[in-house]
Amino acid sequence: MIRAAETRDDLERCVEICNAVHPEDPVVLEQLADSDGAFLLHEGGGYAFVARSSVPGSAYAMVRVRPDARRGGIGSALLAAVRTHAASAGFERAWGRVSEADPASLEFASRRGFEEAARDVTVVRELAPGDGETAPGIVELRDEHLRAAYRVCVECIPEIHVPQRAEAPPFDEWLEREARHSPLAFVAVCDGEVVGYARLYETGTPHRLEHGLTAVLPSHRRRGIAIALKRAELAWAAEHGYREVVTEMAGDNTAIRAVNERLGYRPLPASIVVSGSVV
Repeated sequence: MIRAAETRDDLERCVEICNAVHPEDPVVLEQLADSDGAFLLHEGGGYAFVARSSVPGSAYAMVRVRPDARRGGIGSALLAAVRTHAASAGFERAWGRVSEADPASLEFASRRGFEEAARDVTVVRELAPGDGETAPGIVELRDEHLRAAYRVCVECIPEIHVPQRAEAPPFDEWLEREARHSPLAFVAVCDGEVVGYARLYETGTPHRLEHGLTAVLPSHRRRGIAIALKRAELAWAAEHGYREVVTEMAGDNTAIRAVNERLGYRPLPASIVVSGSVV
């Protein structure tokens, strides 16, 4: 009953399932079609996604089952298929996220050998006309900034999945991934050097954008650069008619949490990062 989801109709069914599980944060077909991973569809009303992650040796995995189709073995079958798929691709472990507001799913993962590794804090910022500002030194990303922006990401990405340790992908892969569903990015330039980087992404909700990585080189932190980058993003989003921006960060990233609090973001239910063996 489980098969690869390869056609447009298959992916539309995955979209329907995902949005039944997460009506507050819907996705659209284009987001799934552009994903670098495998979708496994269960005819009973569930699907799984598995892909190479930024954490060496670990796949990123997600299992979603319609609320009205749960407790019938669909989730267990999909998780077994995920483990088989990940192991065959050479991964030893898999990790994913479970909403703090969904204790049943956390219990499901725990009973099947997945343990809590971290908690990611999710916050939202409502926008009003005139919000934000673009400070001197904060400019929209251009082609001449790409290599330097990538170097910022290479240095900063290992910090974002603690206690797991992430790595930036190769430059060409990073470049292709970063541009997907993204209206723009900003860089912070100091004395001619790119020292910070931040990007916005479209979501399945027309009035909402999502912050990607906000990264500042360690040598230039505590100067207000992260706040300046986010204020520029808020200004652009407000100017272009968006009503809110969401972002997610590691729970122990106290620096960026403080930045978001200063900018008026309010908390949403946390995402619990779970990790387990695939063998």
